[in-house]
Amino acid sequence: MKPAPLVPEAAATSSPRSSTAPTESARPSAVSSVSPVRAPVIPEPARPFGMLNSDTAKAFVAAATPEARPFARPEATVQPQRVLLVDDSRSIRTLLKIYLMARSFEYIEAESAEAALKVLDAQPVDLILTDFHMDGMNGADFAATVRGHQDPKVSKLPILMMTGDANAAEVRNKGQKAGINAFVRKPVSCAQLMTLVDTILPPAK
Repeated sequence: MKPAPLVPEAAATSSPRSSTAPTESARPSAVSSVSPVRAPVIPEPARPFGMLNSDTAKAFVAAATPEARPFARPEATVQPQRVLLVDDSRSIRTLLKIYLMARSFEYIEAESAEAALKVLDAQPVDLILTDFHMDGMNGADFAATVRGHQDPKVSKLPILMMTGDANAAEVRNKGQKAGINAFVRKPVSCAQLMTLVDTILPPAK
């Protein structure tokens, strides 16, 4: 079965009503005093992977091309490394997982920095990818909290911070002061992201 085509945002928000729905003129009116019956409202199709803006949609298409980087196959003798994805956008987290398929990772997702801190207290993680702009604690404050964690295994975790902010230089500066290991602007390409990930967390041997 062929995969469903990606639906651009513009198309997803302007889908027409079904032509088979009954209309007011098509219904006979036996009594003139009765209010006309309106055609039922047909719900619009849901957008794939949450709310995709145009930049993310383009990046998603680029990620789907196999020429970007071959997907890794897990080795039976190697324990997969675990990535904590911290972003309040489900579509971005999905996109990142597609990019990271170039390596054999396990994924844990968190919609906020506060939720991510609870994950770090409960289970081991090898790498953190976090957005900067989130409700509640931002990515820089989250990174600073991780660096101040009482468990050295947590405080020394490699952290990559991302942002779509127009003032990327200021965000980068805040992240560096908080102790991040790498920084990238969104939308990010697969090659760019994997180069940074390979640098701050080499593949397990």
